[in-house]
Amino acid sequence: MKWVCLMANMMVPGVGSMIAKRYGAGAIQALGSLIAFGMVGYCISEFYTELKNYADSLDGDPDEMNAAMKTLGERILGPPIIVGGIGVIILKVTWIWAQFTTAAVFKKEKEAEAQVSARPAVSS
Repeated sequence: MKWVCLMANMMVPGVGSMIAKRYGAGAIQALGSLIAFGMVGYCISEFYTELKNYADSLDGDPDEMNAAMKTLGERILGPPIIVGGIGVIILKVTWIWAQFTTAAVFKKEKEAEAQVSARPAVSS
């Protein structure tokens, strides 16, 4: 189960934590990671839209291309890049937190295995 927790937390932070029955931390991690994915997706979609607008202006005269390039820089370096940067930071925090949760699960299972192997064998 600990390996399932690890792999799920690597894909979407929080899902593996919930699999390991750490529901509170897992729900917060999953919610944070989904919000962060949305923020990064917004940044990427805005960038794509502006690049498409710029590509459409390449058929025009040089003044239109210059204006489109300035608009591209102004639109991308404004709110979308800030939202995307904050999304990346939130995603990184949730991934790190999820890995700490995974490490705690590994440690707990290792201690449980050590206790089982330390018990004296009962012979009948």
